[in-house]
Amino acid sequence: MTVLLDISLETLEEIIEDSRPRLDDYLTYMLILFKSVQQHPHERDEKTEHQIGMIVYENVIITLHMNQILNVEQLFNKFRKNPLKLIRGKGTYMVTRYIDTLIDQTIDVIDDWRMFADEIEKAILDNRISDPKETLSVLIGIRESIFDTIKILQADREVVSAMQDAKLSEFNPSFIPRELDDHIRHEIDELDILRQVISDLMNLYYNAESSKLNKTMARFSFAAALLLFPSLIAGIFGMNNPGFPLIPFWVVMLFMIGAMGIVWLIFKMKKFI
Repeated sequence: MTVLLDISLETLEEIIEDSRPRLDDYLTYMLILFKSVQQHPHERDEKTEHQIGMIVYENVIITLHMNQILNVEQLFNKFRKNPLKLIRGKGTYMVTRYIDTLIDQTIDVIDDWRMFADEIEKAILDNRISDPKETLSVLIGIRESIFDTIKILQADREVVSAMQDAKLSEFNPSFIPRELDDHIRHEIDELDILRQVISDLMNLYYNAESSKLNKTMARFSFAAALLLFPSLIAGIFGMNNPGFPLIPFWVVMLFMIGAMGIVWLIFKMKKFI
């Protein structure tokens, strides 16, 4: 294949290895390295990355990738819906529709992360977080995955921009749809907002934990203050000093109960308990 199509082994290695998306315009063909993001099959805070290599000749388009990254039938349905655009746009239309289908997969990942963020927010507000460490770990993982996805989309956008200056005769920039760049920019904006939401959720979680700690400390303070006056009264009236007035037991108990009632009333009025 490398002899018939004049593809160097270095080019094939670049496609197989993990490389930054880019467009290289050669004399006889054009090499496009593009990355796609999909949902991780098991871990919600992670995503799977697929690198796609597209070699565009005047009459041939070859795509190389390690795994099945999209439903080919879905792609061909787009071609069937617009046969005239396919005839006029030729290779340009095929490549851009292929790239657009890859970009659309990122929307599913963003929607899933947004749904998870909503679930976590409700759980925090309702105090239903069963495993705080696991929840924080997932939020941190999603934030890191969002940052990686933004970098991938930014590089993919540079590829789409470079397609406007392609010199290959078969590749006509006038058939590159405007919405292709708009889709990528929209997803980057959505990810920026989602990253801020995740950071706000982490702050909300820490604030909720601080509020719980403050309530616990308030209860301990109330218990200590409640027992302070009875201990003081018991210490005073329990002293065996000459000339100290003898006070009946029930009077001392009334003093203790009255002091505890005053402390309880003060804490209740201040809404400490």
